[in-house]
Amino acid sequence: MMLGFLDPWVLAGFVLTILSAIFCILYGIRNWNRGGTEKEGDYREEIQWEREEIELIEKLP
Repeated sequence: MMLGFLDPWVLAGFVLTILSAIFCILYGIRNWNRGGTEKEGDYREEIQWEREEIELIEKLP
């Protein structure tokens, strides 16, 4: 009986849960302010779609 757990699989699940939580916290701290890289031309297609949508809306009766 380890730490009151009768089954070693229960102990393994408990330990892996704690380790997973610690890993998630450390990963979040490490990547806290790391944003995605945006390039100047990334939104050109989206802007073109918006312009076309505005033109279509203006043509409606």
